[in-house]
Amino acid sequence: MASSQELSDFLRDVERRAYKQTVYAVRDDHAALDIVQDAMLKLAEKYAEKPVEEYPMLFQRILQNTMRDFWRRQKV
Repeated sequence: MASSQELSDFLRDVERRAYKQTVYAVRDDHAALDIVQDAMLKLAEKYAEKPVEEYPMLFQRILQNTMRDFWRRQKV
C-alpha cells in the first residue's frame, strides 16, 4: 500500500512525460491537460491503495483509455 506522499511523488515524476505523450497523440494542448488531469485523478481515487510498484503500468493504461475516450467523444 502506497502512502499519499509516494502517490504525489509518482504523479509529479510522470506529469511532464504524460503531458508530452498526450499532446503528441491528440494534437491539442488544452485537451491534453484535461486528459492527463483526468488520468491522474482516476489513479488517485481508485488505485491509491495499490503498491507503488504497480503505479507506472496502471497509470499508462488509465492514460491510454482516457485518450481513447477523448477520441470517441470527438467522433460523435
